[in-house]
Amino acid sequence: MFSIPSFQIKIFYLLLGVVWFSTGIYYMFRESFYNGLKIVIFGAVFMLAIFAVQSYVIKMIQVYDTNLKKQKKM
Repeated sequence: MFSIPSFQIKIFYLLLGVVWFSTGIYYMFRESFYNGLKIVIFGAVFMLAIFAVQSYVIKMIQVYDTNLKKQKKM
């Protein structure tokens, strides 16, 4: 069965969040608060979109795998 350990998924999102949120916070203090806030919001939406797509693809692969197993039994 296709599976990714939850530890690896958490590390992926942690690293992705560090990149987006550290960049946004840096721009909040160094450039302008508004631009930094836009980066943080974009990063959060981007991470949610990746999470949604990743969850959908994993479920789709699991359904495909179960259908293949059912077909082989026949």
